[in-house]
Formats: sequence, C-alpha cells, structure tokens
Amino acid sequence: MRRLFLRSALCGLLAPAALAGQATADQARLMFTVGFGQTSGGGTLWSVGRQPFQISSSVVDTLSVSRNFRRSLDVMFSGTYFPNDNLGFSVEAQLLGLATEDECSIRSTLGSTETQQLCRSIRRSERSASAAALSAGLVYRIGSRQPLHPFVRANAGFVVSQQSFLKTTGRIETDSAGIPTGVFSDLTLYQDSDPASIQPYLSFGGGVAAVIGRGYQFRVEVRDNWVRLPAVAGPTPRQGVTPKSELVGKHFLSFLVGFDIVLERKRGRRY
Repeated sequence: MRRLFLRSALCGLLAPAALAGQATADQARLMFTVGFGQTSGGGTLWSVGRQPFQISSSVVDTLSVSRNFRRSLDVMFSGTYFPNDNLGFSVEAQLLGLATEDECSIRSTLGSTETQQLCRSIRRSERSASAAALSAGLVYRIGSRQPLHPFVRANAGFVVSQQSFLKTTGRIETDSAGIPTGVFSDLTLYQDSDPASIQPYLSFGGGVAAVIGRGYQFRVEVRDNWVRLPAVAGPTPRQGVTPKSELVGKHFLSFLVGFDIVLERKRGRRY
C-alpha cells in the first residue's frame, strides 16, 4: 500500500512538468511592420578641388566645393509572411533619408565680394532629401516561439529619387551701376535639368524582435543600405553649367525601431 501511494504521488508531481514541456507559445506567421529611425554614413558624395567662378571676361576666381551626407529620418513599412518556423518572405517600402550638407572654400581670388558672398552662402547649406526604396527579400529568424528572438534579413530592389544631388546654388548681392542694393539673388554654380533617377538598391541587416502581446511585437534593427547616386565628376568651365556626372555606390546605416501587427499566427501547443 505504501509503495502504491508513493508511485501515485510521484506521477502527480511529474505530470505538470511533462505537460509544460510539451506546451509552446504562439508563433507569428503574417505581420505588418512600421518602423522609424535614423540614417547615417555615406561620407562625401562628391568634391571638386578647383572650380572656376567667372566674375567678368577677365576676372576668374577659383573655389573648392564638396557635398557630404548628414543624418536624417528613415521610415519603413513592410509586410512579412513565414510559411514555416524560420524562413520568411517580405516586401518593403522605405523612405530613406539622404540629406546633404555643402562645403565651400576660396582657393584663389582677386578680392571679389561676389566670390566671398557665394562661397559663404554655399558653406554649411543643408538640403533635406529622401528617396523611396521599394524592395523584396528574405527574413530568417531563430527561436520564433520565444518571447525574444533574433532575425537577419536581405532585400533587393530599386530607389526612386526626385532630388538633385548635382545642383548647387548660392546667393550674391545684386548691384545697380556698381552700387550694392542690399537685395540678394540666387546664383547657380552647377545646373541639373533632369534630377529624377531610378537606381538599384540592396539592404542587409538584423536585429531582435520581442513579443509584447498576443497580436503585437516590438523590434530593434540595424541595416546597411547600399544605393547608387549621381555625383559631380569634375569642374565646369564656368558657373551655371551642367557638370559631368558619374554614378557612385554609397552605404548608409539605418538604426530602426519598429512595431509588428500580427495578422496571422500559429497557435502553440497548450498541453
């Protein structure tokens, strides 16, 4: 009788542990994600060391001009479907921040105030720019039934931009019969009559997703975005001319936080 009692008690203690071992959490299969963050990197897009600035037919000064990237906003929308536990497919639309800042210095001058005004207005001038990156790719996650699980992704697509990365303008004071008027007008150093472009886009990244509710997840992600952009390839004979350009590949790091709305999930075992 005592042996039978001990056996029954042991089975009663082990049964809940065995059932708990068989239970698994729900698993997200179809989700919509919105993310916000910041881009950085890119470095210098182009630099011209000796750009002529023609004051008159007999007076020509020389400038050094460059364009660099600065940090800007990054917004992402994506949909992801996982047909199995680990590998998924995603489509994505990303508003990729490509803001720039210009630099200018005078290499040689005959003392023209116009040259000083132009270079001063170009220096530190900022441009808010963004491009729409449309892509599709693969996502691989590990431990998808855990409340915290890592993932990696790779996307390929194209970038659509309406912003000119060549056009450069400054401001100089107008005069009347050689007398300054106190009124400033725009002066174009580099012209660009066709700024629209469609270029290839690649993205590689990874992060961690955390379950915060039955239908929601929170994620942190870092990705490397690669795009090709037009850049000034050399000086022009004078200001106001469209420069020769070339396409250069640039890397931009994105730091994103996102929220997943789980539209479909696979229920875990409850026994």
